[in-house]
Amino acid sequence: MRISLRRCPPTSALFVDYLESSSRVHAFYPQTYSLESIERFARERKPLDPAHRRRLCEVLASQQTDWGASQRGVDKLASGAVAVVTGQQPTLFTGPLFSIFKAISAIKIAASLEQAGINAVPVFWVAAEDHDFEEISSAWVLNRNSELCRIGVDLASGEPVPVGWLAFKEDVRTAVSECLSNLPQSEFIQQLQHILESSYKPGVSPVAAFARMMAQLFVETDLTFVDPLNDRLKELAQPTIELAISRNAEMRAAIIARNQNLAAAGYHAQVKVDENFTGLFEYRGRSRQPVRPNELRNGTSWSPNVLLRPVVQDVLFPTAAYVGGPAEVAYFAQAAAVYETLGQKMPPVFPRITATLIEPRIARILEKYALQLEDVFRGRDYLQRKAVSAIGDDSAFQRVSGSIEAELNSLRPLLSAADETLTGALETSRQKVLHQVESLHGKYVHAVSRRNELMERHLEAICNSLFPEKKQQERVLNVSSFIARYGAGVIPRLLESLSLDTREHQVVEL
Repeated sequence: MRISLRRCPPTSALFVDYLESSSRVHAFYPQTYSLESIERFARERKPLDPAHRRRLCEVLASQQTDWGASQRGVDKLASGAVAVVTGQQPTLFTGPLFSIFKAISAIKIAASLEQAGINAVPVFWVAAEDHDFEEISSAWVLNRNSELCRIGVDLASGEPVPVGWLAFKEDVRTAVSECLSNLPQSEFIQQLQHILESSYKPGVSPVAAFARMMAQLFVETDLTFVDPLNDRLKELAQPTIELAISRNAEMRAAIIARNQNLAAAGYHAQVKVDENFTGLFEYRGRSRQPVRPNELRNGTSWSPNVLLRPVVQDVLFPTAAYVGGPAEVAYFAQAAAVYETLGQKMPPVFPRITATLIEPRIARILEKYALQLEDVFRGRDYLQRKAVSAIGDDSAFQRVSGSIEAELNSLRPLLSAADETLTGALETSRQKVLHQVESLHGKYVHAVSRRNELMERHLEAICNSLFPEKKQQERVLNVSSFIARYGAGVIPRLLESLSLDTREHQVVEL
């Protein structure tokens, strides 16, 4: 089952136009995201310098060993393969499902390139330099009663420390235990317990824990992980950082001009840029601080911001495509100006797979009340109304509304003949009367719902599972909810069933 993304909870106009290949966005993206465009870019891409490739692969090999990840991708990169890059912050237990969908998208694009005769490796950039520890310190799961549970740890720091330098405390053991105790005690719970306990331990960084868990989930693939905080990788990127410093004023002016062009086209800039923008952070001790133009100088420990990072990625890796979510696709429209200023070719930006997973018990509830996923996106009140209509007869309200409209419309010729302005008063009266009937209908629906406890529980389960916190499932629920119920085999199943068709939201029945 597929749903047009225009009928899903709203995303930016720029993203939707990009998905639909609108001519309005062509000026902001030098490449289209079609598989044909990715294949062409991969064939035309200049290969890495052999010494650079060797140093890169030495670092990657060491990192994969540390995290128990496959070396197959590193070996392929060493022999000249291109990279399909994606990335995400190292959120607790891998965070929302979209991290899984990003990895699947990269794996499937790499497989598509391989079918075309181009050696390719999916690479997952673990955003170790980000310093938003609050965003990565929790995960949401569905407990055995289909209730939402937030599992959290304390990663608080008194200063903006990169998450790669943080370490889990003893409370991570409690978080793992709490997660497992809330989930159904199925035949798969021990498998999940092993995955969580072997990845998330006191003293382990969020980056290492994230990579270890993802490596176990994608063990049968070539997915390769990278921690960009590595000093040797920073050395490889240093010439690009120095170039960004030397051309900083030009780069800043180009982004500001790009933002103005986006606004003129009716879009908003994802990243705000002003006269203090440099695209760089500086490490001051353990703190990551933004750098102002008057603070720029060579020989300092630098960290790229969200608009410069893509160029750094593509200098380090032989990138054939980048896989991003809606916000990332939008900010690449700005990042394109950075690529141009620094003389780099921006690769195709592929919108990640977007999907909702529907469990059998939820599918049965939807069927019972004649509901669709799109109905869930319209909110709880709409669901109640449709559910009540499915189990009872509320058609009387429609009949009454129709009768009132017909009777009032019969007065229109009479009123118009007497005084044309009275038709306006008729319309006002019509709206008021129909509003009152609609209000009564709403009160009836709520009264039936209160009396029908089973229906209320069912609707609660639907909302928690498919539209938690009034957000798409993929932006809230953690993969642990599904591993506990269906085992880690759910990952290969998703790899097989999900499609690279990005113009629609995919619905997978488990």
